[in-house]
Amino acid sequence: MKKSAALALALAPAAFILGMSSDASACGMSVRFDPTPQKPSPVQEIARAEKALEAGQNAAATRAVLGSFPGVRAVTPGKNPLATRALRVFALAVVRSDGEIDESKARGAKATWTKAANLEWAVQSLREIDATRPNDPAVQADLGEALSKLPHTQGEAMTVLAKLADKDLMGSPHAYVALATLRSAKGDATGAQAALKRCSEMSKAKSVCKLPSAEPATTVAMAPAKLAMKAPSKAADLKTAF
Repeated sequence: MKKSAALALALAPAAFILGMSSDASACGMSVRFDPTPQKPSPVQEIARAEKALEAGQNAAATRAVLGSFPGVRAVTPGKNPLATRALRVFALAVVRSDGEIDESKARGAKATWTKAANLEWAVQSLREIDATRPNDPAVQADLGEALSKLPHTQGEAMTVLAKLADKDLMGSPHAYVALATLRSAKGDATGAQAALKRCSEMSKAKSVCKLPSAEPATTVAMAPAKLAMKAPSKAADLKTAF
């Protein structure tokens, strides 16, 4: 008898809760416990940035990079694979926006980099990535694309990109556009059209495969080291904690 009474007392709270749940459901009420959304990991953010970059969404790619690597300009290529990927995305976003991308503008502040200085920084960063991965056609195509944006490096860009194209090693439609632009500037209309055709064959976004109407940014003197090119007023912001 005592055991039955004890069991009844033990089951009473559960029955009460079930009864409340049933009554609440009958009244159209429900209680949900949704998990707190987790912040994307740096790996997820950089993967998202890479997809945005390839889709032509340069600003979105920049924001995704800065979310995990706010000091991306100070990254040393090769030390951290993920940070190196972030640096590549950011540098190419700068290149493909013709130097317009600026982390200060992304935060709603005044730009701290001129277009030309921004492009110089991007070229230097991609050179450093290329140095850590010699003979990598994908990296060379990125560098060639960046070099094509500055008048004083366009000769080098032509050499790099034409060599890749001749060997059919250029996997970037943007690099083919860069090559087409250089050939067009030299009066090689046939060569330019051939490069644009290859771009169209590999790009899902056909709007990518056309010659730009704007002229490349004017050049500025190269800084001796990448960190020397950071904006003086934002020096503290360019330190990373990788």
